[in-house]
Amino acid sequence: MKKLILIMLGLLTACSSQEQQLVIQDHKPEKYKFEPVKHNNEDDHSVSYYDKPLIKNVNHYVKWLTQDLFANIDFPDNDAVFVISDLALLDSDLNKTNHFGRQVTEALTHEVNRTGFSVIDIKARGFIRMSESGDLFFQTEDYNEILSQTSATNIISGTMTRHRGGYLINARVVDLATTALISSAQIFVPFDVVDAVMLEDQVSPPPKINEISLKPSSVRE
Repeated sequence: MKKLILIMLGLLTACSSQEQQLVIQDHKPEKYKFEPVKHNNEDDHSVSYYDKPLIKNVNHYVKWLTQDLFANIDFPDNDAVFVISDLALLDSDLNKTNHFGRQVTEALTHEVNRTGFSVIDIKARGFIRMSESGDLFFQTEDYNEILSQTSATNIISGTMTRHRGGYLINARVVDLATTALISSAQIFVPFDVVDAVMLEDQVSPPPKINEISLKPSSVRE
């Protein structure tokens, strides 16, 4: 009888301990629980300013594009002066670009200058403007303030089109005096690199297009 009582007490103690242990486990916080990002559709590639930086950004691709452009020039003219135009969207009337295209233009201006050639900034107004908040600006998008004459000999222009997985860029170097094609190059930029720039794009009405004729100050023979 005494032995039976000891066995029953032992079973009750074990059950109590097991129940207490289960209760403790149930109240443990769930730490480091991550859920994968869910996209509503295939084209939704959300990016954030606080994401990890890309290993290769838009500047890397423009550097490779510039290298291809100048590698195709057999006899580069050391006195050549370049001007860079914005890349046009191929499915538009070639008078429209976006934030990614403008960033490519900025990067091209830097890379062409790094090659040792002179680059003219057409958007330079020739004077400094002070805003109401006291900020100073030298560039402009006002047609009346943009230079109409330039000493540039060559222009770099191009198109870009949305492709599956990214943007396809076609760039070319054209002689301003003869409109002859001097060189051309292509590059494919993945969508994650494009989206990282396009995040800053703002929806705005299409700008009014004013034509500007670039007149070289001196024509090469």
